[in-house]
Amino acid sequence: MASDDWDTVPSPNVGASDNSLAGVAANSASDVWAVGQFAPDSNPNITQTLALHFNGHIWTAVPSPNVGTQANALFGVAIKSGRAWAVGYFIDDQFISRSLIETWNGIQWSIVDHPQAGVSDMLSAVAAVSPSDVWAVGNQTDSNGKIKTLIEHFDGSAWSVVASHNPGSSGDQLYGLTAISAHSVWAVGQRLGSSGPDRALIEHWDGTSWSVVSSPLDGAFSTVLYGVSGVTDDDVRAAGDAQDNVHQARALTEDGVSGSWSLDHAVSVGVGENHLYAISSLSNDVAWAVGSVLDTASGNALTLIERRGDSGWVRESSPNPGFANGDSKLGGVAVVNSTEVWAVGAFDGPNAVQTLILHCCK
Repeated sequence: MASDDWDTVPSPNVGASDNSLAGVAANSASDVWAVGQFAPDSNPNITQTLALHFNGHIWTAVPSPNVGTQANALFGVAIKSGRAWAVGYFIDDQFISRSLIETWNGIQWSIVDHPQAGVSDMLSAVAAVSPSDVWAVGNQTDSNGKIKTLIEHFDGSAWSVVASHNPGSSGDQLYGLTAISAHSVWAVGQRLGSSGPDRALIEHWDGTSWSVVSSPLDGAFSTVLYGVSGVTDDDVRAAGDAQDNVHQARALTEDGVSGSWSLDHAVSVGVGENHLYAISSLSNDVAWAVGSVLDTASGNALTLIERRGDSGWVRESSPNPGFANGDSKLGGVAVVNSTEVWAVGAFDGPNAVQTLILHCCK
């Protein structure tokens, strides 16, 4: 395990009940957003959106609106030219899940009007080429109860649903997204078959339409990709996990070079479950992926951070502040520059789940 300077950074929590972070994005060293959800003390049986901002010195909680009467959550965030967008879902008074988009205009967060697709829907990730070219992905459920991909686009004036593909015979979902240019956007997730193994799903926007790109097989393992990142189409990387009926889930990374994808051989730790939930690239050769690994001795989840360099993937040492050996998990990562990286998630505090923010400064 490589030794790097990952430190736990003080992060705010709203109230005394559960708080957690799912996504993070960095515009600069003094402009970083992290999003998630919290349970209000007045009614901890529901959740509300959580938005934290780093100004170069400290993290602060910034008010964000809520629509759902039963639940609200943000899973992904993107920043471009002083604007920010966050996506997730809310549950209404009919207990139906609906997609949620919020935007930051430099002063405050507000709800964004956009299409609600399917009988129910949700959004998992967002990425911006520019303030007038923003993408969001997730899934929707049709009238037959089948889960299908959902892709929406903002053209500077309005959001609209863009046609996407559903190659899985039993369902399809999109979890991760990266926007390299107006002519190259990548989305990843999973395609479900009538019988295993299920396969990772990769779709690509070429400036005109979305298409399915072949993803590599990994023996008898079912594969899923939760995050994707790249700075050019010469080398795009995706992260997730692979598992079968015999082995525990293990870390999975894939490498897309000029549109052709292959297995990239992430590091799996021990014999417990390994999951990678997010990835962020510094260059074609350097990237970080984060998630969690199950420590079979204690039965607790520990933070998992891996770095991709010239010699492949290596695990980096990272803090686990979980109270009394409780769980510590990471769900988002953002590279600021060659010396700074942020990772976010949650850990078990003494009385409730708390936000977790880690910082690497080389």
